[in-house]
Amino acid sequence: MSVINKRKQNGVALITVLMILAIMVTVAATMTGRLTLSLKRTEGLTFSQKVYWYGQASADLGRMILDQDFADSDVVSLDQIWATPDMVFPLDNGNLAGQIKDQRSCFNVNAIALADQGNSPALPVTQFRALLEAIGLTDYSAETIAESTRDWIDKDDQSDASQGAEDSTYEGRSVAYLAANALMVDISELRAVQGVGKNVYEKISPYLCALPSVDQKINVNTVSVDQPEILYALFKKGHNIALSDFKKLLQDRPTSGWNSVNAFLENSLFKGISVSATLKKQLSVSSEFFQLNGLVAFEDRLLAVKLLFKISSKKAKVIRYQSGGFK
Repeated sequence: MSVINKRKQNGVALITVLMILAIMVTVAATMTGRLTLSLKRTEGLTFSQKVYWYGQASADLGRMILDQDFADSDVVSLDQIWATPDMVFPLDNGNLAGQIKDQRSCFNVNAIALADQGNSPALPVTQFRALLEAIGLTDYSAETIAESTRDWIDKDDQSDASQGAEDSTYEGRSVAYLAANALMVDISELRAVQGVGKNVYEKISPYLCALPSVDQKINVNTVSVDQPEILYALFKKGHNIALSDFKKLLQDRPTSGWNSVNAFLENSLFKGISVSATLKKQLSVSSEFFQLNGLVAFEDRLLAVKLLFKISSKKAKVIRYQSGGFK
């Protein structure tokens, strides 16, 4: 064998070895990358499971707080533990923050599902319009939203007023849909109702809630001092009481609230005023619905939770669980 041929064979062998080495390095790098990705995926799933279960634990925490408050008293007021603002509970590598809100301190939009009394609108409808006007909406906008909301909630597909809206209105939109014809599940559903644009919704939603009940009961002990419009709307029909008077009434509210509706109505503001039995039934010093708005933070993951509790026999039970923002 000549020297030249031998060199050629050695060159081919070297190239072959280098190619095999390159392939092995490529395979090893690919396997390492996949292993690293798999480990990160497993770590991500583990962290996601932890933040999920921390979110579930928020239900137990809220239940414990409410049970403790209701074990001591039937009267619900803002000096109880549940009303502590911006509660934060530390966790390993994170925290659970949230606040519980009395859902009887806001106007229940599902109450306007009641039928009219002859030629007179149902009282909750009139009160809803009064509330919207007190918040700052025009008469026309208030009437449109009130009537359209009732059409959204009631079980038929016939509009109850000229300013209402049923299926035919929503079917003509660029993205067509139908009225629910059922009680609202969440107040965010109001965003789909005629007349409720983004700005209007942001303005009125803090005053409103959607409960699984057509009863309208406002806990006078927990209405926010910044929201006297809620009480003003209840009393506006047939009573000449200014919005500023209700604001002062809430500012002067006893620390532990009033112990009864009669004690509330004994205030000098109502002196000489006859409060109807229907209106009196809308007032309360207790509550059976509470909502926990919570945010769970763990590592770099966040989970927003919204839980609705119902109190029965002094025990809290979760009847609705919503979560979002999970990442």
